[in-house]
Amino acid sequence: MRTFPLAVVASLVLVACGGGDGGPDTLAPLPTSAGATTTTVVVATSLAPLVTTTSTTSTSSTSAAPTTTTLPPGLELILRNDGLGDVLFGVAPEGAVSYVSSLLGAPNRDTGWGPNVSDYGVCPGTRFRAVVWGDLALLFGDQSEFASGVDHFWGWQYGPVTDIEAVPVGPATDGLVSIGTTVAEILRVYPSAEIFTDEVFGARFELEPFLGGALSDDSPNGEVQALYGGIVCGE
Repeated sequence: MRTFPLAVVASLVLVACGGGDGGPDTLAPLPTSAGATTTTVVVATSLAPLVTTTSTTSTSSTSAAPTTTTLPPGLELILRNDGLGDVLFGVAPEGAVSYVSSLLGAPNRDTGWGPNVSDYGVCPGTRFRAVVWGDLALLFGDQSEFASGVDHFWGWQYGPVTDIEAVPVGPATDGLVSIGTTVAEILRVYPSAEIFTDEVFGARFELEPFLGGALSDDSPNGEVQALYGGIVCGE
C-alpha cells in the first residue's frame, strides 16, 4: 500500500477537478514551513484479493449393506470337566435341561428314568436318565462324585457323530478341542494330555480329570470322535 504527503493529495484533487491552469479557480498550494509536521494520508491503491474458500463435500453413492453374523448357539456350551457351559455338575436335572433347551430348543429324546444299566453302559447309582440334543447328551443319576442320594446332573457326552456333521455345532473345550480335532492339535494346546489305548474302549485321550474322549486312533493324525465330561459309564 502506497502513502502520499497531504500536499500531493491536494494536487491530485485539483487535477482531477480540471484546475491547474492558473485561473481564478486555481487553488494555491498549501504553504509549508520549516519544522512543520507533514501529515500523511494513506491511499489504498489496490484491494487485497478476496479469499474464496471452496467447500467440497464428497458424497458416496455406494452404501454398504449391514452385515449380520449369526453364531451357533452351541458355542456357549463350553465342554468342561465340572459341567457344561454355565451349568455345573450336581445341579437338579430340570435346571440343566432348561438351560440347554434355552440355547438349543427342545431335546430330540428323553429316556426318562430307568435302571442304571442302559445303552450308555453301567452307570453309578440306582437309576439313570439321558436327555439328548442330536449328538449331545446330558446324563443324570442319583449317585456320583458330585452328589449322593438325590437326582442330579453328573455327566455329558458329545458324539459319536451320527450324521455328516456334529449336531449341535459349536461345543468345544476352552482350548477348542472338539469333534475332528487331531491328536497333534490336542497336544499343542494341552501338552500334558494323556493319549492311550484302552483294551476295551480303544484309543482315548484325557485332558484333565473328568474331561476326555475317544479317538479314531492314537497317531498324530488320529481324530476326536467323542468327548466326555464328568462321569463315564462303564461296560
